[in-house]
Amino acid sequence: MPIDVDFPLPFAAGRPLPQRVERARRRGVDWSTERRLIRPTEAAIGYFLDMRLADVSTGFCPEADGPDLDVMTDIITWTAVCDDFFDGPAGDDPGFAEAAVLALSSLTGSDGPAAVPRGVEPLAGATADLWARMRAPMSPAWQARAARNWRRFLRSFLAEADARRDRTVPDLARYLALRRETMAMYVYLDAAERTGRYEVPERVLTDPALLRLSTLQIDILAHCNDVHSVEHEEARGDTHNLVLVLEGEGSRSRGEVIEEIRDRVGRLVVRFRREADGIPALCDRLSCDPAERAATYRHLTALTRQLRVTYDWSLATTRYAQHATPGRRPEYLEAGDARSGASAGRADLPPDGRPGLVPQQFGEAR
Repeated sequence: MPIDVDFPLPFAAGRPLPQRVERARRRGVDWSTERRLIRPTEAAIGYFLDMRLADVSTGFCPEADGPDLDVMTDIITWTAVCDDFFDGPAGDDPGFAEAAVLALSSLTGSDGPAAVPRGVEPLAGATADLWARMRAPMSPAWQARAARNWRRFLRSFLAEADARRDRTVPDLARYLALRRETMAMYVYLDAAERTGRYEVPERVLTDPALLRLSTLQIDILAHCNDVHSVEHEEARGDTHNLVLVLEGEGSRSRGEVIEEIRDRVGRLVVRFRREADGIPALCDRLSCDPAERAATYRHLTALTRQLRVTYDWSLATTRYAQHATPGRRPEYLEAGDARSGASAGRADLPPDGRPGLVPQQFGEAR
């Protein structure tokens, strides 16, 4: 397994205090079991902890503590659970998946929740709870942007499931277009603002220079992640992986393709650093006041932290460990009966007796 392939990423991340990492570990278990996202069994909880999601939440915001850290911890858990839910049987049923995405997306809107398909109630309840805490202290403009990004993230699962059912290896352009949607870094950047209680001006976020920087961040992480995850994805029939895309372009060996990806990452890093060096000039050009400039610099810090932390996590998590069996979910986890019907439930109070949602695989660096 190519988990031992090294990608030199010259970015630093803060060192969270051990007690904050421990808080995040406890919080991840408490929230996901109370919300019935994972089963409250020793095996399921042990597997969840071995995923080391607390390393991600505390690495993304090492200064955070208390309820703010809880928000970041919960959003890391939520994106992982969503990923696994739609990677499982839910994603194999196009009609059910579309109804589930509609229900979850509606929870961020002003028109009220849509009908929740049976089997999605726990995830819908968790989504409603998390969204309420995400939006509470933020401006209406931030809330509108974050809601768009949540809906974008959820819609990406439909495109990803379509690609998996298609079973054809995409060309490079199609691969990049979808991968830039399925990587959830834009959701995490919003969460960094919420956790840090700052807001980046919209004119900064939509400036072409910052859009290029955000795209480069996603591309770097997608390249690295696809190398580390290729055997898992290949085993489950997922063809949307850069290693498979480049292998399909010619007769090169896997080792040669991986070496090319390492070279590509090196070039992307150079471009990222060049764009990052232009942030002061961007602030000057957009006439940012001191508070706006400070928020923009914090955004750059969040971008680079996410690069470092996500990459380091991919090397440490059991998801890509050498001993893991490619493509197979742990036997002690069972998928909820997500396709047993389409009766509406309540997002905030799931019907009694429903089994908790159990992820198929906690996984990709979303």
